[in-house]
Amino acid sequence: MKTDAFINKLDPARFERTNGLWNRLMLNDPWSVGYVTTLIEAEAFRTKEEWEYFYYKSGESRNDKIANLPIKLKENLNNEQLVLHNKNAISMMSRDLKNLNYNFGRTKEQIAKKGAILFEHAQKEKIDISKEECIEAVRFRVICQTWNGIILRERNTIKTLQKRFPSIDFISTEGNFDYKFAVDYELKLAGKLICGIQIKPKSYLGKAPHILKAQNANQRKNQNYKNQFRKPVFNVISKANGEILNTEILTHILGLIKKS
Repeated sequence: MKTDAFINKLDPARFERTNGLWNRLMLNDPWSVGYVTTLIEAEAFRTKEEWEYFYYKSGESRNDKIANLPIKLKENLNNEQLVLHNKNAISMMSRDLKNLNYNFGRTKEQIAKKGAILFEHAQKEKIDISKEECIEAVRFRVICQTWNGIILRERNTIKTLQKRFPSIDFISTEGNFDYKFAVDYELKLAGKLICGIQIKPKSYLGKAPHILKAQNANQRKNQNYKNQFRKPVFNVISKANGEILNTEILTHILGLIKKS
C-alpha cells in the first residue's frame, strides 16, 4: 500500500489561527463530518486519493438516502451546527436517522459549506484568511489529517508496539467508541483487557488554548473509560513513521502486562 502523506499547502500561521474556531464551532463533530476514523477503515485504500474519493462518494450516497425525507428533518440533518445549537433535536432522532450523519462522508459542496461557515467567523475575529483557504482548511482537517493520522501515524505506531509486545492484541475501536472515550486502541492479553491507548503527534503536547482544551476534553473521556472499564488510558506520542517519543509509556504498559 502506498502511504504518502497529504501536505498542508496553507500558510501555517493562518491555518493555526483557525484551530480555535474550528473546535469552538464544532465543525469537527461527527454530526457534520461522520465518524471519519470508522469510514477510513471501511476499505483498504491503496492511496490517499482513493480515500478522498471514497469520502466524497459516501457523501453522495448519504444525499440520496435523505433526499425524500420531510423537509424539516432534512434541514436538521444538513444543519452543520445543530450539535452546537440544538443537541436535543439530535437526541430525539432515531438511531437510523442519526446514522445517516455518523456513518457517511460528505460531498465537496458540503465541505465547502463548512468552509464558508469557518470564513464567516474568521472575518468576525479579523483573521487574515480567504474563503478559499478556509474551504481548504476544512478539507485538510477532515480528509487529509484523518489519512495522515490513522493510515500513517497510527498504523506505523501499532507496528512498533506489536514488535515490542508480541503477545498483545491491539484492537482498533469503532468511531463512536473513540469519540466517547478518546481511545484509539484497546490492548488485550489472551482476551483480557490491559489498557487503552490514544495515539497523538508531538504537537498534542503543546500549550496553545485549543490544544489545552482538547487535552482537557480527552482527559475527561479517558476518566470515563477508566471508571467504566477499570483500566487506564495512555497517550502514545509518536512520529508518522511509528517512532514513539514518550518511551516511558512502554514501561507502564509492560508493568500492566506483568501484573496480568
